[in-house]
Formats: sequence, C-alpha cells, structure tokens
Amino acid sequence: MGGLTLGRQKWWITEINSADQSKTESTFKTKRILRFNGEIFAEFGKHPNFHWRTEFQYNQKGSIEKTSADKFKNKLDYICWNNFLIIRQEDFLGTPYFLIGPRVEYKFKQGLQSPLLLNDDFQSLHFSWSVGLGWEFVTYGRFKPFVEIHYNPDLNKASTQSDPVLPEIISATTVKNRAWELRIGFKIVRNPTKCPAVYK
Repeated sequence: MGGLTLGRQKWWITEINSADQSKTESTFKTKRILRFNGEIFAEFGKHPNFHWRTEFQYNQKGSIEKTSADKFKNKLDYICWNNFLIIRQEDFLGTPYFLIGPRVEYKFKQGLQSPLLLNDDFQSLHFSWSVGLGWEFVTYGRFKPFVEIHYNPDLNKASTQSDPVLPEIISATTVKNRAWELRIGFKIVRNPTKCPAVYK
C-alpha cells in the first residue's frame, strides 16, 4: 500500500511560575501538513466477515506552525507496527470493510523548525490507534485492489518539552499527533474465489 498522510498536532502549553507556583494552561492546534506513507502487510482469517491484519508502515507525520511573522514545518517520520481487526461484508459490487486496532510507533527521523520544539525530546517509542474504512474491488483472480481511509490519533504523548522562558517561569509543551491517511494498494489472495461452474 501507499498513499498520503495529512498530519497535524495538538499542543498543551503550561507556564509555571516558580515564585508563587501558579499555572497558566492553554491548548493549540497546528496547521495540517501533507506527506506520505507506505505499508506492507499480511491478512489472516477464513471467516467471511472477520479478518486480522498485521502490517509494517513508514509514515510521515508532522504539522505546520504559523505565527504572525513566520511559518515553521515540523516533520516526524515513524516506522510503525500496526494490527487491525477487519469487519467486512462481501457484495456483488465490492467488499466494504471497517478496521480498528492499535499501533506501535518508533521515531525514525525528525526535522523540527518550531522554536518551541527545538529540543530532541520526542518519544522514541509511543502508541497510537487507528480506525478506518475500506473498499475492496471485485476481481476474479488472485489480485485484489482496494482503497482505505484511516484516522490515526496518538494514545499517549509524543513529546513533553520544558523550556525556561524567564528565570522564574518555565514553559512545558506536550504534543500529540493527529493524522488522516489515504491508502491505495492491493493484496494477493492465496486461494481466490472461483466463478461457479455453468451447466447447460
């Protein structure tokens, strides 16, 4: 499979005044950035309505932070191990299906431009989950093309960074990724469904 990843991030910013221990909290959603993804996978199960998929994915996430003065691109590339329960219903026009399951994500590479995210403090390993919809096209053979769309939010924080703003004030920024994925791919079925025999 391969496709596009539309990523953004949600930030929780907390400023702590060490003099009186007061806190100021705010949330901030960054702008979306369009990048890419690619997957290889294996699908298991003989039940007509329930399958299980395990896949390895290279996923390019990140976001764009816009200020009144400038624009900063924050790029995060992950290698992921994803596992999905697939609920499907075969039909003459095609096979629609629903996917849901957990992901384990390893940070492979990063390129951060934001002045708030300059510390190399993104988690090397963290967890997310995914829910999606797919459509498998009808073919009479081993080759089965399909298209999918996924929503992929983080379960735990991708990063928590603390920076001194003033001698008495420390700013802490917590980041979670949010992503939409469009995938196009194919699978090769070991025992494809054959057309029934026609008798005269």
